Amino acid sequence: MSPRRPPRPWVGSAGPIDPAELLGPRGLTEEVLRGEDEFSEPSTYRGSSAPPRSDHIKGVRQSSARDDLRDPDFYWSLFTPERRARIQSVVDARLGSVTVVLDRLVDPHNAAAILRTAEGLGLASSHVVPHDAADGIAHRRVTQDAHKWLDIEQHESGAQAAARLRERGFQVWAGHLDARAGRVDDLPADRPVALLFGNEHEGPAAETLRACAGTFRIPMAGFSQSLNVSVAAGIALASLTQRRRAHLGGPGDLSQEARVELRNRFTLLAARLARRVKSGG
Repeated sequence: MSPRRPPRPWVGSAGPIDPAELLGPRGLTEEVLRGEDEFSEPSTYRGSSAPPRSDHIKGVRQSSARDDLRDPDFYWSLFTPERRARIQSVVDARLGSVTVVLDRLVDPHNAAAILRTAEGLGLASSHVVPHDAADGIAHRRVTQDAHKWLDIEQHESGAQAAARLRERGFQVWAGHLDARAGRVDDLPADRPVALLFGNEHEGPAAETLRACAGTFRIPMAGFSQSLNVSVAAGIALASLTQRRRAHLGGPGDLSQEARVELRNRFTLLAARLARRVKSGG
């Protein structure tokens, strides 16, 4: 096995999401999972230090009309019915009312694993506070490119992230082991909620905790007192998204306008990643 290539995950055949499962997408395209895509993708990063946004498309068959290369309807018409159903089902399952905040995580693999989990559970966005100014947002070989399908907003501090989310109507709850921490299954599912996970060694800063609505914990039955942060995030997000969807009575909560915009974005990204539309193909 090449030391540069991680084991390929088993994904199974891709198809439309079963709304009864309410678990979001099960995997990405084979090209993305293999890490072999050669095309540029639209930026999904936001925040003060986000990289510049570009809509330039490389590696696609030239059209007689240059504007076609930026027209999602052009590519949508080329997709198979199965691919269109897949993209639409992912869009319909996106949750805008549940999000996650990664506050100064040290290990980029932990941050990347949580982003991959967030996308897999159908979150529309995530929020990141870098541990260091030079930190990358996502470790590509761990996310398996799942971060490309997320909106990622960067913040200067956990307290700033919590304040901005509170202004948008979210309750922010921090994963933290203290005497007042409630059970993760008791977190409210009848309103927009953000789960914040702090530094693996220090946890959330005191200022960040003061900006949150409260703290939560995952009950433990063994001798271990805590879980790896990426595992804890997976458990907590899976619990919250399932209960949120049950409250909503459906797989997603985006407005029709937001769904159209997201479908268009996913269509252009899928076109960039599809090997069959590369130059000369």
